[in-house]
Amino acid sequence: MRLDRLSIGLKISLAITVLVIAAMTGVAYLIIDYQRDSLRESIGQNNLLMVRNLARDSVDSLLVFDALRLDDLVNTLKEETGCLRAFIADQDGVIVAHTDRSFLGRSVSETQYADLAVLLRESGENVRERPEGDDTALEYAAPARLGTQNLGLVTVAYSRTNMDGRIERSLKRLRQYIYVITGIMVLSGIVFTFGVTGYLTRPLKRLRERMMEVQTGNLDTEIANPRLVRCWERLGCTKTECPSYGKTRCWAVAGTFCHGEVQGQLAQKIGDCRKCVVYKESCGDEINELLEVFNQMVRDLKFNLGELDRARLEKAQMERLSALGEMATTVAHETKNPLNSIRLATAYLKNNFQGEILSEFLGIIEEEVGRLNDITSNFLGFSRPAPLRVESWDLNAIIASTVELARQEATDRNVEIVFLADDRIPAVPCDRARIKQAILNLLVNALDVSVAGGTITVTTEADKDIVRIAVKDTGPGIPESELANIFKPFFTTKTRGSGLGLAVVDRILKEHRGEVLVESRVGEGTRFTLLLPIHEHATVPHSRS
Repeated sequence: MRLDRLSIGLKISLAITVLVIAAMTGVAYLIIDYQRDSLRESIGQNNLLMVRNLARDSVDSLLVFDALRLDDLVNTLKEETGCLRAFIADQDGVIVAHTDRSFLGRSVSETQYADLAVLLRESGENVRERPEGDDTALEYAAPARLGTQNLGLVTVAYSRTNMDGRIERSLKRLRQYIYVITGIMVLSGIVFTFGVTGYLTRPLKRLRERMMEVQTGNLDTEIANPRLVRCWERLGCTKTECPSYGKTRCWAVAGTFCHGEVQGQLAQKIGDCRKCVVYKESCGDEINELLEVFNQMVRDLKFNLGELDRARLEKAQMERLSALGEMATTVAHETKNPLNSIRLATAYLKNNFQGEILSEFLGIIEEEVGRLNDITSNFLGFSRPAPLRVESWDLNAIIASTVELARQEATDRNVEIVFLADDRIPAVPCDRARIKQAILNLLVNALDVSVAGGTITVTTEADKDIVRIAVKDTGPGIPESELANIFKPFFTTKTRGSGLGLAVVDRILKEHRGEVLVESRVGEGTRFTLLLPIHEHATVPHSRS
């Protein structure tokens, strides 16, 4: 099986298992090697101690030359495991006791142990290796002394093979213990590793599932984060006017009031947010931070795709409007001359010919020609708008003067117009004529749908960096099926009208970086809300789908 096809959890478990086995194998080798040397040194020390004790025990027997006692001492050692030979020589180098009786009475210098004769003269201890057939003998020699007098030499030889066998038998049990411990550690490591990798890869599995949902086009997906910390609770913040107050993920909110200053957009503030305790506690480790980054990426992707669709729709609309504008301009120019001729001819007939019926029909013709001229002028104004002339104006004054223009017609229709102004509104940069036209268009529409006894309410309100201008009527309302089309050019439900009134309002607000919102319920009336930025370069975020 190829490693790249294994899951991350299995790869981590396999890697840790191999590491544990390799580590325990290395540790076992070091322990066994150290123990072998220790046992060998310990056995050597015990053997040397045994020879010293034999030398001390043989002193009395050498003084009185008790041959039987000396013979018993060397034969006692012969019963020791691994003892190849043992003998005692007197101060003249004559062997007086030996495990092999054939050596008794012979001089050390006349045997294969002649090199030990030097030790008799030097009265020193010695440990040496000596070939012994297929084996190797470890020979220990120690002087038998009484005070400073050297009475003889004691020598004992042990089998290297036997000693190594004893060591290996002791190490065999140690190896078994190490193997058992290694097995336990490996099993424990595997269980622990699977637990840890399961804990670590669980978020990654959730991330994979959500990414697969994104692949299918679902941008409403989100990975739940139970660790989310609310910044105002964690930091004890009381700035209720902060955009993030009462919300989660303050690092994804623009314009927050952190560190005594107003933060900017996400791209400007995210570097500082990553150092904040709220972000760190909400994300936890790097994997959970990755999940939060994924959530933010999906939200940004959804927003950007929405903006892209909106831009595409606006572009398509602008292209349609451009084509319509060209056509409207051509038609308007071609229509104005005949209309002027008709108007002049009508005026001539009214001035030169009398008659009640003739005057009535000529008046109808004159009125309709005037209406056609107005429609033609609207077409020309919509297709070729003049550039904005932006200055700081008192918005309440503009609206008040516009309301007065429509008040007389409202009085004639028995409709009341109420204007409620917010005095907190500062001077707003705008094109006075365009804003006045937008308000007037809304008032005209409201008057057209209002019945006798109805009310039109106009309000202004300052809301942070924007101004809200609302025009609400008590008319029949707009059906939900028509709401999506009311801002499209030439769309109208009236029998008389060009269908450009609301399209002009929408375009004027967009030219001012603003937006038009509409709320309507059948039988309860309609409310149009204009959102205008207070600052010249500010932009109202889109909220109308």
